[in-house]
Amino acid sequence: MEVVELGSQWALVVGAQRLMFRHNGRGAVTMRSRPGPWRPVSSHWNDRQDLCWDGVCARGAIPLD
Repeated sequence: MEVVELGSQWALVVGAQRLMFRHNGRGAVTMRSRPGPWRPVSSHWNDRQDLCWDGVCARGAIPLD
Protein backbone atom coordinates (compact mmCIF):
# COMPACT_ATOMS: atom_id res chain seq x y z
CA MET A 1 0.00 0.00 0.00
CA GLU A 2 1.30 3.43 -0.96
CA VAL A 3 -0.20 6.52 0.66
CA VAL A 4 -0.36 9.46 -1.75
CA GLU A 5 -2.32 11.78 0.54
CA LEU A 6 -3.26 10.48 4.00
CA GLY A 7 -6.97 9.77 4.21
CA SER A 8 -7.82 10.78 0.66
CA GLN A 9 -5.55 9.07 -1.92
CA TRP A 10 -3.72 5.76 -1.87
CA ALA A 11 -2.64 2.92 -4.15
CA LEU A 12 -2.37 -0.83 -3.84
CA VAL A 13 0.34 -2.52 -5.86
CA VAL A 14 -0.34 -6.17 -6.68
CA GLY A 15 2.36 -7.65 -8.87
CA ALA A 16 2.61 -5.41 -11.94
CA GLN A 17 -0.85 -3.91 -11.37
CA ARG A 18 -1.36 -0.59 -9.57
CA LEU A 19 -4.85 0.17 -8.28
CA MET A 20 -5.42 3.79 -7.30
CA PHE A 21 -8.07 4.93 -4.83
CA ARG A 22 -9.42 8.27 -3.72
CA HIS A 23 -11.87 9.27 -1.00
CA ASN A 24 -13.93 12.43 -1.31
CA GLY A 25 -14.11 13.14 2.45
CA ARG A 26 -17.84 12.36 2.58
CA GLY A 27 -17.75 8.56 2.38
CA ALA A 28 -17.46 7.95 -1.38
CA VAL A 29 -14.46 6.01 -2.69
CA THR A 30 -13.46 5.64 -6.34
CA MET A 31 -10.91 3.22 -7.84
CA ARG A 32 -8.88 3.30 -11.03
CA SER A 33 -6.79 0.66 -12.74
CA ARG A 34 -4.63 2.09 -15.50
CA PRO A 35 -5.65 2.37 -18.20
CA GLY A 36 -9.24 3.00 -17.25
CA PRO A 37 -11.68 5.48 -15.78
CA TRP A 38 -12.33 6.20 -12.11
CA ARG A 39 -15.29 4.14 -10.90
CA PRO A 40 -17.20 4.15 -7.62
CA VAL A 41 -16.52 1.22 -5.27
CA SER A 42 -18.11 0.05 -2.03
CA SER A 43 -15.89 -0.48 0.99
CA HIS A 44 -16.39 -2.93 3.84
CA TRP A 45 -14.48 -4.92 6.46
CA ASN A 46 -14.54 -8.68 5.91
CA ASP A 47 -14.53 -11.46 8.53
CA ARG A 48 -10.71 -11.50 8.68
CA GLN A 49 -10.63 -7.72 9.36
CA ASP A 50 -9.33 -6.92 5.86
CA LEU A 51 -10.57 -3.66 4.35
CA CYS A 52 -12.11 -4.38 0.94
CA TRP A 53 -13.24 -2.32 -2.03
CA ASP A 54 -15.38 -4.34 -4.45
CA GLY A 55 -13.37 -7.52 -3.98
CA VAL A 56 -9.91 -5.92 -3.66
CA CYS A 57 -8.74 -6.28 -0.05
CA ALA A 58 -5.89 -4.88 2.04
CA ARG A 59 -4.62 -6.60 5.19
CA GLY A 60 -2.47 -5.27 7.99
CA ALA A 61 -1.74 -1.75 9.18
CA ILE A 62 -3.78 0.57 6.98
CA PRO A 63 -3.20 4.30 7.55
CA LEU A 64 -6.69 5.76 7.14
CA ASP A 65 -6.22 9.19 8.67
